[in-house]
Amino acid sequence: MKRYTLLLALVGVACHPDQPATTGQSVAQVTLADQAPASATPIAPAFTPPTGPLRSGDTERPTDHDTLHVPGGGVLYLKPSTAAAFAQVPDELDWEADKRLATSGPVRRMGNDLLLQPERGPVAKFSTRLPGANSSNEDIASQAESRYLGQLAKAHVWVVQTDSAAKHVTTLVDQRTGRRTIVTGQPAVSPDGQYLIGVRSDQANDGSDESDTGMQLYQLTPGGLRLLWTRHPAQWGATEARWLGPRTVLLKQDHEPASQESDAPPETYVQVELPH
Repeated sequence: MKRYTLLLALVGVACHPDQPATTGQSVAQVTLADQAPASATPIAPAFTPPTGPLRSGDTERPTDHDTLHVPGGGVLYLKPSTAAAFAQVPDELDWEADKRLATSGPVRRMGNDLLLQPERGPVAKFSTRLPGANSSNEDIASQAESRYLGQLAKAHVWVVQTDSAAKHVTTLVDQRTGRRTIVTGQPAVSPDGQYLIGVRSDQANDGSDESDTGMQLYQLTPGGLRLLWTRHPAQWGATEARWLGPRTVLLKQDHEPASQESDAPPETYVQVELPH
């Protein structure tokens, strides 16, 4: 059974069916070499709700009159976007960061152990378990590889992805306290530091991947992340999210192949406006 997660609202636990809407370096820092190159983010234009009939955004072919209802009564407005627009927005995650880690510093690697030292509290350790030449089936099943994906500076967290044979887990480690929070898929933080969205699709999942999927929206609070809601569209999945503005997110979408032998349909892109 498919699951999807969309995180965008101000409360949440219950899910609604879609109905068209009517209208000096601290210990928490890492070196510049551990961060992705900075680039200017395009500014989202002022949002104007569409006029005329609206429809559910849980569809294979997006239009500029699509909406998604989220727990708490919020409405998301969606409209088609492009790969070019998506590529103009930088990705905060750095998929090569782990390869550049040294054996000293607040974020470091000692052999198979990834170590993160927060400002307060003990070191957070993530261990990679790799099978040997004579490993048993149990050893192979329990293997896991953890890697550092950089930091989300506005959220004051480091990002660690742990991959195993059965699933992929994303853990955020608070740079101040060491507190760990597991989120869905790839996380991204809004430019104003108020929200974090995590997305992962299972459109191509044959049932062997047990990872959490969907879209989740969190509010960033002094006490940590607060989950606002989770959303699971049925007709598409979000594979990556990038913020275009404080309440505007660009999503890369994938879609389920017609059969296991079929090629996956082309990726699509959609711009999502969160409730203000």
